[in-house]
Amino acid sequence: MKYFSALLLMGSIVCALFSNQIDAAVSGDKKVKKVIVICSVGVLLIGTIAMGASLLS
Repeated sequence: MKYFSALLLMGSIVCALFSNQIDAAVSGDKKVKKVIVICSVGVLLIGTIAMGASLLS
C-alpha cells in the first residue's frame, strides 16, 4: 500500500507540473489546468494524511 500511495503522490506532482501543457493540448482556456491542479492538491493532501497515519500506527 505504501508503494501505491507513493505512486499516486508522484503522479499527482507530475500532473500538476505539466498542467499548462495539458491545458494547451486540449485548448481548455485555463479551465482544465484549474481542475488538474485542484485534483492534484487533493491527492497530495489525502496521500500525505494516509502515509502519516500508517507511520503512526
